[in-house]
Amino acid sequence: MNITFSRKTIITAILLVSFGVIGRMLTEDMPNIETVTVATVLAAALLGGPWGAIVGLVTVAASDIIIGNTNILLYTWSGWVIVGAVALIVRYRGQHLPKALLQLTGAGLLGNVAFFVWTNFGVWHIGELYPHTFTGLVDCYIAAIPFFRTQLLSTLIFVPTISTIALALWNRSAVLAPQASTAAYAGKR
Repeated sequence: MNITFSRKTIITAILLVSFGVIGRMLTEDMPNIETVTVATVLAAALLGGPWGAIVGLVTVAASDIIIGNTNILLYTWSGWVIVGAVALIVRYRGQHLPKALLQLTGAGLLGNVAFFVWTNFGVWHIGELYPHTFTGLVDCYIAAIPFFRTQLLSTLIFVPTISTIALALWNRSAVLAPQASTAAYAGKR
């Protein structure tokens, strides 16, 4: 897998991590209202390669330094890497906005499912709230449904809303937009 470190890539990654960290801090008292999903999915779609996983992991690690985490840290951090991997199914190539938003939101929702399954397995595996039986695992998943519902709703609101703004900036910004005009100019010499 190829990873690029262009100016555009680094600036975009820093902006997405910053958005995710600030959003996570602002929504700390609202469980599973997630700006990390948006940052992760946009990084995968706009930057490609491993950037979704990198942005997701760096965002959660940086915000955990500030707000803390629990004993399932391994599961939550690796959960964001999984979301980044899931988001690789979407690669923004200048598609029509409604199609891009549908793809990004779909990737976010699929990432939410993967995150839910993985992190709640971690709660059951590491924790002592549920017996380490199949029934205990099922009970753990059932108890987490209200949090999952909130995360899905958050994704349905935040991913299309923030992505609309991010894609508009991506397409119009001289700093972030692909350097097509420079390449076209160079070809005319």
